[in-house]
Amino acid sequence: MREYKLTTLMAATSFLLCSGLMTNNRQMYWMACVLGTLMLGTYWLVKRGATQASVYRHCPDELMEGETVDYTLHASVQGRGGLLWAQAHDSASSGLHIEPLETEQATPFSGIAHYRLTALRRGAQSLGPVSIVLSDPFGLFVNRIQAPIHTPVLVLPRPVALAQWRWEGGGRGRMLASSLRGKRGEGTDWHGVRPYTPGDPLRRIHWRATARYGSWHVREFETSQLAPSVVALEQAPTWRREGNAYPEFDQAIRHIAWIALQAPRQGVSLILVGSNLPELRLTPDIYADPRALLRQLARVQPDANHSILDDLPRLIQRYGEQYRIALFVPPSEYAYAETRVQPYQAQGYSMEVYA
Repeated sequence: MREYKLTTLMAATSFLLCSGLMTNNRQMYWMACVLGTLMLGTYWLVKRGATQASVYRHCPDELMEGETVDYTLHASVQGRGGLLWAQAHDSASSGLHIEPLETEQATPFSGIAHYRLTALRRGAQSLGPVSIVLSDPFGLFVNRIQAPIHTPVLVLPRPVALAQWRWEGGGRGRMLASSLRGKRGEGTDWHGVRPYTPGDPLRRIHWRATARYGSWHVREFETSQLAPSVVALEQAPTWRREGNAYPEFDQAIRHIAWIALQAPRQGVSLILVGSNLPELRLTPDIYADPRALLRQLARVQPDANHSILDDLPRLIQRYGEQYRIALFVPPSEYAYAETRVQPYQAQGYSMEVYA
């Protein structure tokens, strides 16, 4: 439509100019000059009239993987004179997907756009830059300017249950003692009852207490019989890569997030370590705000300069007597990791490899 308008005006201007010159009609000649001047002025206004652009996004700065929200993009420009109509178009990093919704009617010097934002991949993502389309009131000329304004969005890992995970085990001394007593997992020392919290196993429901109090209650066992665990994550860049993403590494982070969130419900103390990750002990303060833990896991990347397998002697020396050690490695290195931990397993240490 814009091209048709511009073509018509240019044809009319050319016709008036040529007719005025051929017939020596000054009125037609001046009409052609006025139309030409208006078009040139409008072109200059669109191309040079914007002096400053500002962008504001109304969107959350934190999302969970797979979560979808709607957000609003406001863009405005300052001009030297006349009217400029602005429309904003947003963009996002590869870990985010944006879908444009209905756009409000643009007003002079400002525009509002609505988008649907979906978090695809965990990590530090961002919205931006913004492309602003400027046009004159008649829609004859357009000019696209880019505002390098970015809004960070942290995508938290979505906890995914690990089917083969078990809570039994422990350090060498704990494992040998519990095998002699025939105890495993939660143990057999019943401590009392407490109100049910989401995630508690159904097998723990205490039916008499539930009937007595009129609300769900579960059995609580002595935490001394539970197996403390160390989750050791391989952070060397040996994971399969797809573009800028490591899908298998992201899946391992999701499993670790599930283990970390389930540990307090099981009464298990947990420590997270990695090739390039400082020791992270999960304390009641961290459990009080689960998203704080997920924020830390969201930023973990496979960027270490050495393998976690090279740290096995140190891990055994520090945690082997008391803790169960779970190694998370790439599937391509599963067989090699199993070979590396077999000597420690033969000595009675509790170690498992997950891929």
